[in-house]
Amino acid sequence: MTTSYKPSLPTGAIVTGTWNGNRYVVERLLGEGANGKVYLVRRGSKTYALKLGFDTVDHQSEVNALKSIARASEFRKHWIEADDLDWQGKTYPFSVMSYIKGKPLHEFIRDNGTDWMYVIGLNLLRKLTQLHACGYIFGDLKPENVLLTSYGEVELIDFGGVTAKGRSVKQFTEAYDRGYWNAGGRVADEAYDLFAFAALLVHAAGDGRRFEQAMGMLPQTRSSEGLVELVSSTPPLRTVEPILRQALTGRYDSSRKALADWRARSVHAARPAQPVRKQHGGWIQVCFTASVVLFAAAMYFAWP
Repeated sequence: MTTSYKPSLPTGAIVTGTWNGNRYVVERLLGEGANGKVYLVRRGSKTYALKLGFDTVDHQSEVNALKSIARASEFRKHWIEADDLDWQGKTYPFSVMSYIKGKPLHEFIRDNGTDWMYVIGLNLLRKLTQLHACGYIFGDLKPENVLLTSYGEVELIDFGGVTAKGRSVKQFTEAYDRGYWNAGGRVADEAYDLFAFAALLVHAAGDGRRFEQAMGMLPQTRSSEGLVELVSSTPPLRTVEPILRQALTGRYDSSRKALADWRARSVHAARPAQPVRKQHGGWIQVCFTASVVLFAAAMYFAWP
């Protein structure tokens, strides 16, 4: 079913699955995209993210990808179920995922500073590498789809753009799309996500106005070289500049290789982004700094 009508579920509405019979109470709208709306819902004492699809075929494609990805341990905890909802005489597909609390990438950087870029980049590359190992790419990598906890842990949300390798990318955002920058086609491969990853970090860590100016160039003059120049003039990314350059120019065909290079260059650059108030002789500061060092070391040795 495809429809131009986009239903809205009011707060307090009851969503009852046609097939599984599970009931969810709508708390509020979390977000809306081209192919569906995402709501915060409650079942019993637990909260979830419920995506109500607008197109049955498109939504089923996303569900199939999610079920396949859920076979990987990193994503298994997020998948709950898929079902149909009868609403005002029409049937709509929906899927349920774990609700993830966090801040979008740009908001996290704004609040905590660019010192967290190395840990964020490491964790985001880990997520992408695990996703790629399942035979898919994320596709629509953008700030709103990258949530971060207070410790820089990364979670990907909204899998509407997830695409099987070798197929045409289903969804993308121009700012992070290599096709927009004349840097390659929109075929789903690992290099596509790596380009988006690099563009995303350049935008988050650098001068947003310069990024937007580069975006505003005429299509025939727009190129990845404009982004490479921004990398060179963004001090927070200096340590990982060679990696971002390779990602933007299509020299990586493996996210695992990019991850290994990132770990090797950035592990010693990770620093706490916010000062901790000194108390009792500054012992809290010492403990916090030690915890960050141990966290960075764990990240480095956790992956072969």
